[in-house]
Amino acid sequence: MSNADHRRTSSYYGAFAFASVILSCFMGFFAHQHYYSSEWMLLLTFLLGALYTALSILGGAGIEGRGAKAHAIYYAIQCAVLTTMIFVSPIRGFFGIIVLPLCAQAIFDLRPRFAALVNVYLFGMNLALWAIPYGWNGASEAFFSYSTGFAFTIVFTIITRQALIARRREEKLRQEVELANRQLCDYAEQAGDLATTRERNRLAREIHDGVGHYLTVVKTQLDAAAALLPAQPEKARESVQKAARLTSEALEDVRRSVGTLRTDTGRPPLPEVLKELATQGEPVATLAVEGTPRPLSSAVEHALFRAAQEGLTNIRKHARATNSLLVLDFRLPQCIRLELSDNGVGTTHPAPHSGYGLIGLRERIELLGGRIETANRLDGGFALTVEVPA
Repeated sequence: MSNADHRRTSSYYGAFAFASVILSCFMGFFAHQHYYSSEWMLLLTFLLGALYTALSILGGAGIEGRGAKAHAIYYAIQCAVLTTMIFVSPIRGFFGIIVLPLCAQAIFDLRPRFAALVNVYLFGMNLALWAIPYGWNGASEAFFSYSTGFAFTIVFTIITRQALIARRREEKLRQEVELANRQLCDYAEQAGDLATTRERNRLAREIHDGVGHYLTVVKTQLDAAAALLPAQPEKARESVQKAARLTSEALEDVRRSVGTLRTDTGRPPLPEVLKELATQGEPVATLAVEGTPRPLSSAVEHALFRAAQEGLTNIRKHARATNSLLVLDFRLPQCIRLELSDNGVGTTHPAPHSGYGLIGLRERIELLGGRIETANRLDGGFALTVEVPA
């Protein structure tokens, strides 16, 4: 149930309570006909009662949300109507509880000090009704007679008000929780989409850097075999056998990537792997290890291996180089440097960023907090430098 429904239901209950109390009070006129003193007093009392009822039911809803001034005017009018009606009424006693609905309404509508002011006035007005003709004895008797009704009304109204406030607070909290839950679901869906995109990019890099490298080298060997087959069948056979061996290694690389999905567990130390990688195609790269090799995390080893793999693949596909140099540098304590250079034709772009291989390589290295530099060499050829914190 919404807050609007709560307010609407509370208004129905309030209107019913007002009507019930007022009807009970006016029933006394039919039970005690000997109290009638004049017809005009009776008529005025009924007219004021009707006005009090109309203002209570209709006016109370009309001032909701209209500010302190509207409330002050409303309660001033109601207190004036009640004061006149009680003093004009031909009957006394039980008729005085007709003020209780307004006491309860003040507790609901006003701040505590203003609600207390209204209640004290209405209670004092009932005491004055008996004190004026009967003195202090009449006032004391009225005090004890009305105290129970007023106390019960005030306490019950405060409890009811607190219950309604707690219910509205609970409803607000429930709505906030539902909103937060919907937002969390949206965030979870976005996080899932982001994780899926990252995993797709990672798998794309694995396929390109792993399978792509091996397929490039295998194609080179098969092309060489096709060229050598008419005149040098034995060398052609060697190229085919090398292509077959590289194909087997490619399959093993695929199995390893699919099986681990994160690291290349079971791979030999990085210098040994790079030494083997350097011989898998033409031109055969020269490997130089500088500094003392130290243990590296599997993620760093994997990233450097893929960087060397991508660089060698590009040299063999595009550089038209006759030699290349691969340097693995352990001398810096805070990072590992991998340098790959060749004496090929270089590139027409001073700092190439295009091509999926280099894009994927940059993504892989940047995820580890590293950096990549690519540039033509001054004495010809191309250089790739990778630094990774380790």
